[in-house]
Amino acid sequence: MSFIEVEFLFFLPIVWMVHWLLPRRIGAQNAALLASSYLFFAAWHWKVLGLVIAGTIVDYLVGSYLGRTTGSKESATSRRIALATSLLFGLGALAFFKYEGFFASSINALLMSLGFSSSLPVLKLALPLGISFYTLQRVGYVLDVYWGRHPPARTFLDFAVFTSFFPQVTAGPISRASELLSQLQRPRHLTADLLARGAAAFLMGYVLKGWAGDSIGNDLVNPVFDRSTEFGVLAHWAGVGGYALQVFGDFAGYSLMAIGVGRLFGIELPVNFNFPFLSRSLPEFWRRWHITLNRWLFDYIFTPLTTSRGWFRGRIDTALLVTFLASGLWHGANWTFVLWGALHGLGMIVHRNWDEIYRGWCRRNRAWVQRRKSWWYAAFAWLVTIGFFVLTLVPFRSSNIGAATDFAARMFSSPGDALPPIGINVMLAVLVMIGYHLLETKHFAWCRERYFALPPFVRGLTYGAVIVFLMIKTPVASGTFIYQQF
Repeated sequence: MSFIEVEFLFFLPIVWMVHWLLPRRIGAQNAALLASSYLFFAAWHWKVLGLVIAGTIVDYLVGSYLGRTTGSKESATSRRIALATSLLFGLGALAFFKYEGFFASSINALLMSLGFSSSLPVLKLALPLGISFYTLQRVGYVLDVYWGRHPPARTFLDFAVFTSFFPQVTAGPISRASELLSQLQRPRHLTADLLARGAAAFLMGYVLKGWAGDSIGNDLVNPVFDRSTEFGVLAHWAGVGGYALQVFGDFAGYSLMAIGVGRLFGIELPVNFNFPFLSRSLPEFWRRWHITLNRWLFDYIFTPLTTSRGWFRGRIDTALLVTFLASGLWHGANWTFVLWGALHGLGMIVHRNWDEIYRGWCRRNRAWVQRRKSWWYAAFAWLVTIGFFVLTLVPFRSSNIGAATDFAARMFSSPGDALPPIGINVMLAVLVMIGYHLLETKHFAWCRERYFALPPFVRGLTYGAVIVFLMIKTPVASGTFIYQQF
């Protein structure tokens, strides 16, 4: 079940009414959310519930033990064993379901290239719904409790909802205990403001995902990538640029819908996208794109590496590369994602060293400070940042390294049609994506302010018009999200 399937139109109103008809007590509200979340899992496949519940029990018991022994005379070895048990269970399940086939086939290919025979079994396993997201959320919780950053969950019910809250199950956001668990440990009340902001976020998310992202993907991106040999240079550049907009609309749209649904239940989920295409540097881009994942990677991989007592201590460039390789592998069990992660790790290293050099120039000559504040420097920095991100999407979208190199070569030399047949729908979707970002800038802020100053009746009419447009252009049907496969 996803947010754009017919079943969700029946599921959401029913569970919403049940939740708010129950007494405003923590136990009743959380019990309703847990039942709803497990039903959401079961709608995908009932067998996945066993894995979810088992992991929840393990991490709850480990977290409770770690919380009880924080600052006590309990053996540090026992605490490490408890932590290792949690990490091995959670990350082990993720590795088995997501990476067994990738590693087995890679080892088989390597051994065969060396002249050895190998027949490691390559299992074709279905990836359990949301395992990449709820695993990281539970790992973050256990580590926070282990390090004393957050107290353990007070009850199993609270923790079970924290690990399986259905709006964020499919593709995040990845919440911290301080963000979500703390809300689940107090009664919630629905207000008119939460209802309005929740509905607005869901509608905006549906526009980005259900219409704009899918329109660009179906009519522009998929034809170019699937039939690359039929199209020329312009089509390849348009295809990869369109894919940048598609994946943004798909994932940012999903995140907005998840945030909107969370608000309908009195819960505020963390922001996952902050207008990333306005970024003027790669570090800024990753602070704006998939915020919760990148925050997780830097807090639980990069920072422990660079502040440890081991070899990685102070080796920022190496830690950056490791962090983004982990990001690439998290996105998918394919060498194309590893390559994508390596490219962004190297890009972050280049930017960090360039920044060090430029700061040295600024210390010696203040004229360099003014140059950095100029419009042309900002424009060039924006072009390099977004251009680099878009180009690295070639391996991200390709099925294998060979297809990626072939597509990249055709971006500079390829006979064929200039563009696939695209209609007004795609062009309008691109304009909406651009306008969505421009309205956040100071130059167009007055448009946004004037709109929200309009009478509620007028704004209601515009929302109604958008809903009618969506009903015509994007009838409710089965659909998936790009990041659901990750």
